[in-house]
Amino acid sequence: MAINTDAPHTTDALGERAALQSTDFGDTQKLLDISDKELKRELNHSPSDTHLVKDEQTEQTVVNVTSEPRSPSRVSFSRASSPTPEEREPCSFMWLAVISCFCLAVPINMFALYFAHMARSMIQANDYDGARRLGRLALLLSIVSIVVGLAIVLYLVMTEYNN
Repeated sequence: MAINTDAPHTTDALGERAALQSTDFGDTQKLLDISDKELKRELNHSPSDTHLVKDEQTEQTVVNVTSEPRSPSRVSFSRASSPTPEEREPCSFMWLAVISCFCLAVPINMFALYFAHMARSMIQANDYDGARRLGRLALLLSIVSIVVGLAIVLYLVMTEYNN
């Protein structure tokens, strides 16, 4: 798009230069009409790939649409990745988080249970990277909870025998 530098200019009351209102905006209007038509076509078709070709002689825009089926991974905006055939879905370690709830380290095992639940919900949403990350965190918190719980039990047993 070129700017018309040959248009006459005037100076208004503030001393700023402005183009006259009689300037021809035909090129701009053509571009806006073309972009509105393209937007309506894309909203109606919603193709995965659209190629625009402009014919200079007839000033028409031709839209070439390739209709490919949309995969669920293209629709999602998250970091979703599907497991490859040689690997399986990540584990949420819910069973270990439930076992850690029987230990005496109450705040730690509740966090382990929460992160295991979040990992399970991410598996259901097909976000396997996030599920792996939260599953590992649930595993770590469950193990820490069990170790701290056993240490508390051993401390209580040892102090009871000394009295």
